[in-house]
Amino acid sequence: MYKFAHFLRDHLPFIWDFLDWMNGVLFTWLYGRKMKALPGLLEAVAGEYKIVEMSSIQATDLERFFAAQPEESFKFFKPHGFDAKSLRKLQRNRAFLAYIVKYDNSPVGYFFLRSFFFGKAYLGKMVDHDHQGKGIGKMMCLCAMDIASTLGLRMFETISKDNPSSLYSTQNVLETRIDEEMPDNYLMIEDLRRKE
Repeated sequence: MYKFAHFLRDHLPFIWDFLDWMNGVLFTWLYGRKMKALPGLLEAVAGEYKIVEMSSIQATDLERFFAAQPEESFKFFKPHGFDAKSLRKLQRNRAFLAYIVKYDNSPVGYFFLRSFFFGKAYLGKMVDHDHQGKGIGKMMCLCAMDIASTLGLRMFETISKDNPSSLYSTQNVLETRIDEEMPDNYLMIEDLRRKE
C-alpha cells in the first residue's frame, strides 16, 4: 500500500489529489467528533512549549522555517513539498493533522499525522536544527501518540536504518514493532504506547 501510494503521488498526482480529498472527507465524517477533543489535549502535553495547528500559521512563515533548516535535515525527511503552495494544500487537507511546536513564539518543531479513514496514521517529525537534543522530538512522539489514541488510530512511521537518532527519539518514549522491511534501508514501524 505504501509503495502504491507513493507511486500515485509521484507519477499520477491528479489521481493522488482526488483520493487524498476523498480520504479527507471520509476521515472527517468518521473522526470529526473525536477531533474536537484535540485542542485540550495539545495544551496538556506541551509543557513549556506551545503546540498549534499548522493551519494557524501563514504558509510563507512555515516555508521560511523549513528553508532555515540545514540540507542534512532533509536527507531522511521528504514527506511533502516545503514551498508555500505545497504547505497551503496540506493546511486544507482535513486528514493531514499537522502541528508546529513553538518556544518563545518561534517554531522549534513540526510533526504531522497523515491519517487515513481506515484507521491508520503515519507520523513525520522534524526538530529545528538549533533546538535538537532538548526533548522536543520525544514530546512530539508522545503528543502524536495521544492524538492517535484519542482518535482510535494505529500510528506508524517510516524510519531509515541510517538515521538512528530518529528511531531513538521514538523508542525512548514509545514501544515500537517492525511492521515491514522496506527498500532503501527503511523500516515501517508501528508505534505503541508503553505498558505502564
